[in-house]
Amino acid sequence: MITVNDIAKILDGEVIGNGMQIISGVAKVEEAKAGMLAFIANPKYEKFAETTNASCVLVGRNFDPTKFSTLPPALIRLDDPYSSFVIAIEKFAPKKIDVPKGVDTTVAVHSSAKVGKNCSIGMYTVIGENVVMGDNVIIHPHVVISRDVKIGNDCLFYPHVTIREECIIGNRVIVQPGTVIGGDGFGFAPKKDGSYQKIPQLGIVVIEDDVEIQANTCIDRATLGETRIKRGTKLDNLVQIAHNVVIGEDTVIAGASGIAGSTKIGNRNMIGGAVAVTGHVFTADEVKIGGGSIVTRALDDAGQTYSGYPAKEVGKWRKIEAASRLLPELLVTIREMQSKINELEEEIKKLKK
Repeated sequence: MITVNDIAKILDGEVIGNGMQIISGVAKVEEAKAGMLAFIANPKYEKFAETTNASCVLVGRNFDPTKFSTLPPALIRLDDPYSSFVIAIEKFAPKKIDVPKGVDTTVAVHSSAKVGKNCSIGMYTVIGENVVMGDNVIIHPHVVISRDVKIGNDCLFYPHVTIREECIIGNRVIVQPGTVIGGDGFGFAPKKDGSYQKIPQLGIVVIEDDVEIQANTCIDRATLGETRIKRGTKLDNLVQIAHNVVIGEDTVIAGASGIAGSTKIGNRNMIGGAVAVTGHVFTADEVKIGGGSIVTRALDDAGQTYSGYPAKEVGKWRKIEAASRLLPELLVTIREMQSKINELEEEIKKLKK
C-alpha cells in the first residue's frame, strides 16, 4: 500500500491536498479512475484537472490550483511531472518475466561462445562462434547473434533481432523486434557495361552504452572502420543508418528517418520523423531538425532549429512558407501587370508613328 506522501517522497515533490490518499495504479489524466495517479505536463491538458477521477495528479511547479473550481483529492508539484510519472510507472507496473533464466534447450550456442552470469536466452536463438556476452542479458526467441560479436551487461534483445559478425554492443542496450545491426552497407561501384560491382563491407557497427533501438531499424556496417551509435542515443522504428555514419551522444531520431553514408550527427540532436540526411554532411551539437525535412548540407550552427527542403534555419523557412502561400494571387497580379505593360507598349508604338 502506497500513499500520496510516499510517492511525493520518492519523486521529491510537494503535496497539495490529502497526502494520505491511497494510490493503487497509474493512468492518463482523462481516463484515470479513483485510486489512480495521473500527470499533466502540457498546459493544454490542465482542463482535465477539473474533470479527472484520478486521486492524485502530478503537475508542474507553475501549476496554479486557484484557477480551478474543483481538483483531485491530491496534487504533487514537481519540476518535471512527465519524467516523474515514468518513475511512478516503474513502481506500479514492474516488468514481467517473459524469458526464464538460463538457456532454452532449443538454443544453438557455439562451443567457443562465452555467456555471462544470470542470462536468459529464449527459444530458437542462435549464438555464433567466439561470441562474448556479459551478465544479465535477456534474449527473446529467434534472435541471431553472429560470430565474434561482443555484448556488454544488462542488454535486452527482443524477437527476431539480428546482430551480424564482429559488431560490438555496449551495456544496457535495448533492441526492439526485427532490428538488424551490421547488415552490409549499400556499396556498389558502377561498371562500364552499366551493371554494378558490390563493394565488400569489411567494417563493423559499435553500439555504445544505454542506446535503445526501436523495431525494424537497420544499422549498416561500415565499408571500412566503424558505424557508431554513441552513448544514450535513441532510434525510433524504421530508421535507416547507413555505412560509416556516426550518431552523437543522447541524440533522438524519430521514425522513418534515414541517415546516408559517412554523415556525422552531433550530440543531443533531435531529428523528427521522415527526415532524410544526405551523405558526407555534418550536424553540430544540439541541433533540431523538423519532421519531413531534407538535409543536403552541413548544419553547423549549434543549438539551431532547421526545417524544410532543403533544410534551412526555421525562421527563414517559415517566411518562405508564408510567402509561397501567396504565389497563386501573385501570379494573377503579375499576369495582369504584364497585360497592362503590353497595352502601354502598343500605345507608345502608336504615338511614335
